[in-house]
Amino acid sequence: MNERRENSLRVEDFFRKAKVIMELRPAAGKIGFSRRIDSSSPQGRSQPIQVWGKQEIKRIGQLSPENMKNCIKKRLRKVWCVILSEGSTAPEMLRERAREQKVALFVTDLSKKLCREKLKELLPTFMPAQKTLSGGLLQIFGIGLLILGDSGVGKSESALELVSRGHRFVCDDVVGVRINERGEIVGSAVPLSRNFMEIRGLGIINIKKIYGADSICSQAKIDLVVELKRWEEGKEYDRLGLKFPESHDILGRTVPKISIPVAPGRNIATLIEVACKVFLLKKKGYLAAEDISKKLEHVLTLR
Repeated sequence: MNERRENSLRVEDFFRKAKVIMELRPAAGKIGFSRRIDSSSPQGRSQPIQVWGKQEIKRIGQLSPENMKNCIKKRLRKVWCVILSEGSTAPEMLRERAREQKVALFVTDLSKKLCREKLKELLPTFMPAQKTLSGGLLQIFGIGLLILGDSGVGKSESALELVSRGHRFVCDDVVGVRINERGEIVGSAVPLSRNFMEIRGLGIINIKKIYGADSICSQAKIDLVVELKRWEEGKEYDRLGLKFPESHDILGRTVPKISIPVAPGRNIATLIEVACKVFLLKKKGYLAAEDISKKLEHVLTLR
């Protein structure tokens, strides 16, 4: 039950947060204000918040009473609220159906296009989108690090070694990700696998029991993605790092990503630690590849 509440937003809260930016006014009192808009609601024509323009309302008003009733009833199905753009007036039939189906009605003077643009921009920050990813999440040097890679590439083993070095464990195998109220991508464990990790040869282990409560972090902002890739013989790899970092899309937002080739003899945990430190230096404006390139260019110029 608690998880569902975290994935939803009360219509009243939506109105309170959006009324100034979207210039919203209630068109039928507080009908439907107590309902919760579920972030897992279907998209497309049945999206939970719809924007109607003058032309739509005009077409509906031209229908016969029975057809109008059926049309509005159908359009309000699986809808939590309707925003009437361009200062449109809600037909009485729409008010009646809204009361019966507990759908909130709002009116705004904004155009339909502008209203939709603002809604698209604001809604993810009010009602976080969510999904699950296959990977591991840790907090290293204060960085929320998401480890991705093919099955069997060594994600869990690398994460375990990093935890043994004092870094904090969030989750393994399944990562629940969402966008919080500040627009940040946050990852956490799903309830069933919280504190647990699967290691081939050992089976399921409880990180909290082995390393203590201080080794656990309930959630972390995802700042960096490290993707572990199997080493491919003959493939050219970037040796300077001039293209560092790559980018990875999560819930429509871009997160920096570093790809690390995995091969026998490479200490992946150490490479991940170094990748995090390189990332921190990059944020401060320093990149070793650019530094050495400048020095090389200076030497060549002197010649």
